[in-house]
Amino acid sequence: MNRANRIICDQTGKILLQTGEATGDVLPHDEITELHCIDVLYGSIDYTRNRIVGINIETKQPILEEIPVFITEEEKRIQELENQILIAENEKVGGIL
Repeated sequence: MNRANRIICDQTGKILLQTGEATGDVLPHDEITELHCIDVLYGSIDYTRNRIVGINIETKQPILEEIPVFITEEEKRIQELENQILIAENEKVGGIL
């Protein structure tokens, strides 16, 4: 299958996005019957913890998905050791921490 290059541009013709052509075992483009655009305010989303997975067309708000945090076994062990040190120090100084 050959898939066309889909180009999204603004009202002046400035290209905002191109998908590029593709051939082989690729999915066809979905048919677009309406095109929507929103601006998400700078800094309003922490992209290190969330990703945008869609747009709620009625509210014009992004739909967010939390990015799972993967902690390695080494990081878990370090956290356990830090907690043990804090507990020991707390007991040593009489419960101030």
